[in-house]
Amino acid sequence: MGYVPQATLALLTVMLFITDGAIAQGLEAFRTDQIARLQNYVLDAIQPSGLVRDSLVLNPTQNNFHPATPDAAGFALLSLAAFDHLGTLPGADQRVVDILRAYTGNQPGVDPARSSDGHFLHFLDVTDGGDPPGWDDSYSPISSALIVAGAQFAQSHFELTGSALAPQIGALTSELTSSIDFDAAIHPSLDGRVYLDMTASGGGAGAAVRPWNEYQLVVSLALRQQENNERAVAVRRHWFNPDLAPKSSLGGLLTLTDAPQRFAPAFWVQQAQFFNGDFRHNAEFQTYFENQGESDQLYSSAVLDEVFRYGLTAGVSPDGYHADRLFDHPGEVFSPEAVAAWGDIQTLLEFAAEQPPSTDPRYRYGLVRVSDEQPNWVPNDAGLVDHLFLLYGLIESLAPDFFSQRVFSPLSEGDFNFDGVVDAADYTVWRDRLQTTVDLAADANLDGIVDSADWLSWSSSYAPTSALGPEGASVPAPGAITLVAWAVGVLLASRCRV
Repeated sequence: MGYVPQATLALLTVMLFITDGAIAQGLEAFRTDQIARLQNYVLDAIQPSGLVRDSLVLNPTQNNFHPATPDAAGFALLSLAAFDHLGTLPGADQRVVDILRAYTGNQPGVDPARSSDGHFLHFLDVTDGGDPPGWDDSYSPISSALIVAGAQFAQSHFELTGSALAPQIGALTSELTSSIDFDAAIHPSLDGRVYLDMTASGGGAGAAVRPWNEYQLVVSLALRQQENNERAVAVRRHWFNPDLAPKSSLGGLLTLTDAPQRFAPAFWVQQAQFFNGDFRHNAEFQTYFENQGESDQLYSSAVLDEVFRYGLTAGVSPDGYHADRLFDHPGEVFSPEAVAAWGDIQTLLEFAAEQPPSTDPRYRYGLVRVSDEQPNWVPNDAGLVDHLFLLYGLIESLAPDFFSQRVFSPLSEGDFNFDGVVDAADYTVWRDRLQTTVDLAADANLDGIVDSADWLSWSSSYAPTSALGPEGASVPAPGAITLVAWAVGVLLASRCRV
């Protein structure tokens, strides 16, 4: 037969899966095997203390050394809900309780280091939650946001299943959520920036990131802090109006980024997809999510001349950790985890053809990143915030609605007091802020002014169920609403004549 290029061998291997209808059997076996490996990965990351190790060494002959993080806990909480849904992990709800008890300081001997406004130290000692020597000692808003969103996801799941531990999970989640001031992480300039780090004594310090990136989650959680969300309300339009976000384009595909001159790594939108209901349930954001997957694939095929590989995102590379993106990817490293999160299971099978599990013990936790520049390279370790997108993509291929049904609900356009309900109280918020460009709680369409269009958003969402709204607020009578509608028409007409 002679020499056959590696890419051709990979293609031939995949073709064996699809011959005579065998693709279903091949996919099922692959998916079952990978999920089992990923379940072991998550269980190995959860420590006896209940804290979750940030990253695991892939070689089974070497010892783990990474500390724990809140980020990893957030990703583990989503994963435990997924394993429970599949029925592969009895007692998953108890493991959720153990994690939440540890991170809320309710586990004896465990007291995670936190700032005075509740934000977690990014790296934590795996035994007691203290400050591990030799690791960065910053207090991280995004880390804190990920564990809160993960806890809320797990709470939603175990309430749906009727778990006997659901009330305990709910109580711990409420305690965790209320203990963190996310509004404090927003820069007081109110130009949209969110702090990368918090100080131990409270408040942000140093560098801050601008829209758009994964820090949208911090703003989402801050908005839901009723009576303490002024900064979040002020910057909301910068993060949630896609028209205002910087964008980059490849082949006509517009993608979100934080600076027009560069592309974003995949994990920015992928993290939002699985953790943030405001992103997941927004049609415009979903278009940008899909565009990024397509542009990633287009770039790899057209620019890098790849047959099937793509997936530029954060993770380890031969030269260290790097947030890979289009036109910036040292070592030319591709991530099957990112491909899974895009929902491209067929390409995952092609990655799998190059990584038979029995050929290397470092494949024990599932598919790993690969480098075109160094074909024999295998990562030393894999972080939960990078590697578990492989699990999430596989789960979604089995249960397409699993994540969308459990991630926290998006804010409604007419919910001006951010209490989760569109009612008469929201009308009052709109009325008291009409024509303002400063206090934008009632700016439903995020155009920078509270006006008639925002009233229309409220009225279209409002469905009164009684004569009184929450707190005894009077529901505007039909006549009053008609009067307001007339006033709205006058406002619209006057604006048109300007």
